[in-house]
Amino acid sequence: MQDPTPIDNMVASSPSLLPPSPRALWLGGGLVLWLLYSVVFINTVPSSPLRAGRDALANVVPLLLLAMMTHSLLRDQVMKLSVPRQMAAHIGLAASFATFWYAGVVIMLAFFSGLGSGIFTIRGFSGPAFTWQVFQGLVIYAAIAATCYAIRGGRAAANLTIVDDSAPRLERYLTKTGDEMTPVLVRDIVLIEGAQDYAEVATMAGRHLVRLSLGEFEARLDPARFLRVHRSTIINFDHLQRAEPAGNGRLTLHMRSGDSVTSSRAGAQLLRSFMV
Repeated sequence: MQDPTPIDNMVASSPSLLPPSPRALWLGGGLVLWLLYSVVFINTVPSSPLRAGRDALANVVPLLLLAMMTHSLLRDQVMKLSVPRQMAAHIGLAASFATFWYAGVVIMLAFFSGLGSGIFTIRGFSGPAFTWQVFQGLVIYAAIAATCYAIRGGRAAANLTIVDDSAPRLERYLTKTGDEMTPVLVRDIVLIEGAQDYAEVATMAGRHLVRLSLGEFEARLDPARFLRVHRSTIINFDHLQRAEPAGNGRLTLHMRSGDSVTSSRAGAQLLRSFMV
């Protein structure tokens, strides 16, 4: 067995088993929730297993759709905001999530009831049932948000392992997809986002994860080219297309890849120091 091909003292590695796709995870989670709701309804509400399964479906279908949309919104929009704006967004989104899920459940129950009777009548919950439904919505939203931050923090599998930190400057490394190893030139990196033990690298060709903290990555990069514009973001100055004010002394940075990031005030000052 040959050793992995070294490129600039870095080698690629990947798990022996590929992780399940996001679609499989969502469907699997939805199935588990449906089974749990069915068991709860069978044991708490005097109804047949068929009706319990139907009522469970009325709860799970809108929940699954909302959870998928919320996860995408948090990942692509909310988590890129400043901390105060994230907090404000979570308050509004949590209330909206609970409200829309409640509405979806009520509509689904009315739909299933109308299939048998031919009368489509929407009846809301009242008393403890309403309180419990809203409480569930808020708790589930909190769980989705916590999962997004956990994944962003680096608990997902990465494609790269560093075996030697002795090189003064990083020039290239390998990523592995399936059985193929692909070299990545550092000069092609557009931006790097990270937290804790992992970093997500964006190039013009796509994104991949690297098992390096943002600080470790920064120490291996050319400081004249790569700028730490936020505590969680490094950009390649060569790929900066334009910058515009974002308020409170910050800047919105538009990269050539189409990505946009918001700098901190310190990052904005660093960029303004390049003005002539």
